[in-house]
Amino acid sequence: MLDPGALVARLLALAPAAAGYRVAFSGGRDSTALLHALAEGRDELPAPLGAVHIDHGLHAGSARWAEHCRAVCQRLGVALECRRVDVPSPVGQGLEAAAREARYRAFSALVAPGECLVLAHHAEDQAETFLLRALRGGGLHGLCAMPTTRPLGRGRLARPLLEVPRASLTAYLQARGADWIEDPANRDPAHDRVYLREHVLPALAARWPDAAGRLQAGVAALQADQALLDGYLDSDLAAARAADGRPAVAELLRLAPYRRQAVLRHWLVRSGHRPPPGRRLAVGVQALLESGEGAQPELRWPDGCIRRYRGRLHLLPAESLGADPDPEPCSWFGRGALSLAGGTLSARWSPRGIDGQLLAQGVTVVFRAAVLDADARRRLQRLYQRLGVPPWERSRVPVVFSGHRPIAVPGYGVAPSCRAMPGVRLLWQPPRVAGQSASS
Repeated sequence: MLDPGALVARLLALAPAAAGYRVAFSGGRDSTALLHALAEGRDELPAPLGAVHIDHGLHAGSARWAEHCRAVCQRLGVALECRRVDVPSPVGQGLEAAAREARYRAFSALVAPGECLVLAHHAEDQAETFLLRALRGGGLHGLCAMPTTRPLGRGRLARPLLEVPRASLTAYLQARGADWIEDPANRDPAHDRVYLREHVLPALAARWPDAAGRLQAGVAALQADQALLDGYLDSDLAAARAADGRPAVAELLRLAPYRRQAVLRHWLVRSGHRPPPGRRLAVGVQALLESGEGAQPELRWPDGCIRRYRGRLHLLPAESLGADPDPEPCSWFGRGALSLAGGTLSARWSPRGIDGQLLAQGVTVVFRAAVLDADARRRLQRLYQRLGVPPWERSRVPVVFSGHRPIAVPGYGVAPSCRAMPGVRLLWQPPRVAGQSASS
């Protein structure tokens, strides 16, 4: 039976210094057991315990499920945040995969800096994932199934139950008289995962009673091999990074084609993004690295987008990069953070940056070239070119002006006449670009 003390110890081993722990709570058996057990052991956690419920809107009773989750969390004294997501019509993938992508996008946006999202995947879930990926022809990365922890947006996710069998969760809930929701989708054999759960795993267990455990052991061995490979890929990725930290096309082209693809997949994973499927990644990497100078290649998939500009690869959010709603120019003296509709601008001392005295005298922060006169727009275009600001960023990143002169673009640099050593580094943090920050 699930042991709350052992669960908390496992979670602390995976995420020892989280700013908060939030359970992904569907109301089903697995997440109910996880939430109850963590609530039981919350005094041992170094940060608050909360929960988040995602309503996919795919079932007529989904609103009632959200109410059930609110009632459970109220009884347990756990703060709950509910979020409704729109699941797009699946194109080239099943509804299950489309719902999963929508759910993880919501999780990524909801996790606060330093927080840990705790998921209830258990040993049988891991066995199902391994079998699904093997049947899809996955390689080493895919066969490693679900990691125990990985970056997620501005925080991390953790799966402390991956070695715990489903029966232990059921026994724990029954011992406490706790109820849970049964999602009818979990009984629909049209879903590949349900077919494996209802037909394949029982057949394997009839022959090998510990089949799920054996598959879990195989996954652990593959993950150890992946960790060894990750060490080599870390070195390749470090060598391929330009001074601004972005992968440089010229350095990647020095590698063999199969190695370029592995390095870029590794970059995405390290950045908290789920890579696109193998064939799509291979085609996209080739276009990004080998297209001619005048081309504007782009690799876009549900979890993100990669673009090339001036020999560097830029990793962007999957959502369309629209302009900020309507920010007006405003004055700033560099003291404290400046909150704008499109993000937050702040400053800190640095070995190099903008002249601190110039900033202290007062500057103007501008978002859009449209509000400038013709002369200022020409000056700004020259600064964009000099600093290498990509075209898609120019309506999303503010510009700092001194009088009519544009003097800095946070995240890209400072006009030569305004640089100082030491100086002030400008930091720009857009609200929805998880895990990324910009500085000059």
